[in-house]
Amino acid sequence: MSGLDHHIHIVTLVIKKERDIPLVRSKAKILAELCGFPRIKRVKIALAASELARFLLHHTRGGKASFFIVCKFVAGQRGPSVSGMELNFQGRTSCIVPGESRAPEKAGRIYSGLFRSLDTVMDELDFQRCIPGRSMRARAVMWGGKESCEQLQKKYEEIKKQLFSDLEESFLENLRAKHEEVLELLRTLSKKNMELDKANSELLELSQDMESLVHERTVVELALRIADKIRNPATVIGGLARIVLKKISSDFPERAKIEAIFREANKLEEIVKDFEGLAREQERFFVEMDLRELVEEILEAWHPHLEQKNLKLVTSIAEMPLKIHADPRILKVAIIHVLKNAVDASPHGAALEIEVSRINGRPVLSIRDYGPGIPPEIQKKLFKELVTTKPSGTGVGLIMVHHIMKEHQGEIEIEGRPGLGTTVKLVFPERWKEKPS
Repeated sequence: MSGLDHHIHIVTLVIKKERDIPLVRSKAKILAELCGFPRIKRVKIALAASELARFLLHHTRGGKASFFIVCKFVAGQRGPSVSGMELNFQGRTSCIVPGESRAPEKAGRIYSGLFRSLDTVMDELDFQRCIPGRSMRARAVMWGGKESCEQLQKKYEEIKKQLFSDLEESFLENLRAKHEEVLELLRTLSKKNMELDKANSELLELSQDMESLVHERTVVELALRIADKIRNPATVIGGLARIVLKKISSDFPERAKIEAIFREANKLEEIVKDFEGLAREQERFFVEMDLRELVEEILEAWHPHLEQKNLKLVTSIAEMPLKIHADPRILKVAIIHVLKNAVDASPHGAALEIEVSRINGRPVLSIRDYGPGIPPEIQKKLFKELVTTKPSGTGVGLIMVHHIMKEHQGEIEIEGRPGLGTTVKLVFPERWKEKPS
């Protein structure tokens, strides 16, 4: 081992049978003693290891326990680093309780109780919730070993030898565990690739939806313009023809021609009504829905893209439903465009905050990034001109989002300063106002 590791793997133990629980407890206690922990902390570490091993065996069909020596360097302080011990447990499955119809719920309650009890024992605790289809994971850390990391690294081989001295086939078991870790990594990589393929497919579908949306809007706006141009002349021609027909006799020589003019004027009025009907047709896609569900669906689909930039997603979703009147397909396009802008603007590893709440009675979706922000001179032109801060951008997107929010009787608000990031809020009406027929 060259240099100093911040995270030194010592041993991985496989948990398959009841006899493995005391073995895990024993090895955790031995390693804690070798690290120089005082007696009370050794007992706490052994207790945590024992309880986690028991949970894995009974509720996840077993699993594996990995022990690490961890190092922490105090900023501005010279001298040896602070040492600690990390317990890393991974179940073979998600949380289960065999033979019970509400197994996941019961296992989840047991899991929560275990978390609360260990949280008072260990210095750091990180649990992955019991989620169907995802293997259970837990990480617990205790700081305060008397041996420094430098000393422990020098004794690395001796520590391994003492831990393995009474383990039958221990190296074989650890080799098997390492092999399982590699296979798990490959499975995870394959799953990530599948998720990325799915996300790319959804992006392609979104692009097609946007093209379809632009086409529909173009057709509707063209139809309304034509209807507006035709309506007045057609009404005037039809009205004059009707007046003339009332004044002339039935045997007037040109009556047939005037009747033809009247009929064609009526046809033009019907065409105008058809064009106006195209605009009303769009409204039939509006339904009452929960804004939270739409946002959660979008975030789930976009998870692989967030992972590509290692973004830390921070969400705050209201507990109560936030009902809005919306066209889900069109609104989804607007939300994804704002989310994509935030992801593109965020530096690698930054936080991305999503909040769905009710403010002053109105449902609000807030998306905040910690990117470069928008200069004041650009903010003034938003929604008025085709402006963009991207090298390859066109500026069409935010104007489209603004148009979609107007259709939903809402607004888009943008706040931000250079260097401090940007917050985009999509604000929906408290009550939907029906348009007069």
